[in-house]
Amino acid sequence: MLKISDCLRGLERAVKFGWFDMKTFDLYSYDFYERVENGDMNWIIPGKFLAFSGPSPTPKDSDGWRVFTPEDYVPIFKKHGINLVVRLNKKRYDKSRFTAHKIKHIDLY
Repeated sequence: MLKISDCLRGLERAVKFGWFDMKTFDLYSYDFYERVENGDMNWIIPGKFLAFSGPSPTPKDSDGWRVFTPEDYVPIFKKHGINLVVRLNKKRYDKSRFTAHKIKHIDLY
């Protein structure tokens, strides 16, 4: 069970490592990108490691909801200097949809 003290220790470490600074934290950007309709992305280590929902091969899921394809992520990744995608889940899209845009792709199932 996660306790509030665990969260506070995590925040303390993030501050210590320079991963979180209240003065520069962009709440608007965080709130925008963490939404599924905007890519469902969160920085794990700011500027270094971004977690995101696995891209969909099509722009709509089985229930008809809008989801991100690899091509939707490309301009965001380029804007933030992301040049490598590591797929940790099952293969749902062709990696060439990233590599065609000069974004490297590795599979680690």
